[in-house]
Amino acid sequence: MSSQKVYIDHLLLQFSQEQFDYVPKWISDHFTVIDGGVHTGGWSRNKLIVFKDGTYLELYNWITKPEDWRKRLPGDFALTALDPISAEASRERIVDALASEPGDGGIGVTYLPPQGGGRKNAEGVDIRWEIVKAGYTHGESTPRDEFFPRGRTDAPFFCHDLTPRRRRVTFDLPSVTQHPSGATGIDRIEVLVPRGKFRAYTDLYTSIVGAAPQEDEGRAAFKLSAPGIPNLSGSLYIRPAETEADEQFLQEKGVGISSLLLRSEIGESFSFPIAGYLQ
Repeated sequence: MSSQKVYIDHLLLQFSQEQFDYVPKWISDHFTVIDGGVHTGGWSRNKLIVFKDGTYLELYNWITKPEDWRKRLPGDFALTALDPISAEASRERIVDALASEPGDGGIGVTYLPPQGGGRKNAEGVDIRWEIVKAGYTHGESTPRDEFFPRGRTDAPFFCHDLTPRRRRVTFDLPSVTQHPSGATGIDRIEVLVPRGKFRAYTDLYTSIVGAAPQEDEGRAAFKLSAPGIPNLSGSLYIRPAETEADEQFLQEKGVGISSLLLRSEIGESFSFPIAGYLQ
């Protein structure tokens, strides 16, 4: 298995125009929200909640939603690798892993060549990156279509900086990273999968991450580095549906992120209710 470090990058949450223009009070009361800017092409814009550990939440809004927006949307959460590892190098590593044991677990996932992206921030500075998106096919273990009511986002995408990372993620600015809630970073991302698909998705994520997880009580936990603080890590959990609430979530939102836990410097880690923003 590769020794290359994979980092948590960010979570992408979709906001309506009203939510974006007037961020819900429960968010503004607990988090410092900054303007991110408008993406290249003018299709979309974002606001950011940036944490000290170098991770962030992206509040994403379509200015003009394209007809093929399901294909354009990169996914619900991003991982990354830092310089000098390029987007193409990350893709080559993952593709090689998917072609070896344990492969993609029969889920039907590959990774596509890098695509350029960018935005102009609130100060007018150009920020550029490359995204490596998952490509999907039907495999022997692919869940039924009913488990993807909003399209497939059951594998993360990778976001690699072309301009300096601190330009895209200003985690070195206390005025940006100090939050009333004391939030300092992403502690845990949980991915919910259908009953009977736990092993297949654990194999898939082992290839994507490049390291084996710790398994306990039917869950797989992958330790991923934080990009802004050396030796600090968060966890990516793979968990099979266990309750009626889990089954309902899969029917409404599909296989993918089901919960997010944030680290806090003033108390225990706490949950960010992301379900409503997974559209």
